[in-house]
Amino acid sequence: MTHRSVFRSLGLLAAVCAGFPLTAAAQTQVCDDNARAAYQSAVDAGASEAELEAQFGRCRESTTQGVTATIYNFNSWYEKMNGCGLHPQQRRAACDVEIRQNFGYGAFPTGSNEYVLFCFDCDLNGTFEYATMGGVHVTNNISPQGPSWYHSANALATNAPTTCAWNSGRTIRMRAILSWAARPTSCAYKPIWGSWMDFQARLDP
Repeated sequence: MTHRSVFRSLGLLAAVCAGFPLTAAAQTQVCDDNARAAYQSAVDAGASEAELEAQFGRCRESTTQGVTATIYNFNSWYEKMNGCGLHPQQRRAACDVEIRQNFGYGAFPTGSNEYVLFCFDCDLNGTFEYATMGGVHVTNNISPQGPSWYHSANALATNAPTTCAWNSGRTIRMRAILSWAARPTSCAYKPIWGSWMDFQARLDP
């Protein structure tokens, strides 16, 4: 599919979306599997973050649930995180990824990716000085069992800076960003489909 045909389709989708109020009910009518397919096509065609935001930002806004403890859910109809942590001895960060629907991920076996960016504020100065990417591949359901399913996304922090003083016992601040289909580009990235989790970890020896 060419860039022109992708964005012509997205323009038609945007026109349809504009006719609905920004409510949870509208999300189920508009930001559904068809919107997911259009989003995946746009990502595959090289759409910029700004172009994705312009076309699909309403999919996030209609289902933003606000902050509950340390979890911020954007559009979490299809996937969300429930818990994250750090294995300090292995220098491995991990989160669960709850797969919540039968469809919306791509036909088996091609499917799509759930990306998780792990961000580290090791000196607690309010700035994330290190990030590492993890993820897990998912597909539409072909099994007789229904949702939810729980996968794990993890990544090694092998090139963390010296401010991340492993074995020091220091408490650090972390953020995990779950984003379906599109890779998070920074520690301030707001996914359309996915969630944030801010949490503390400790660099135990």
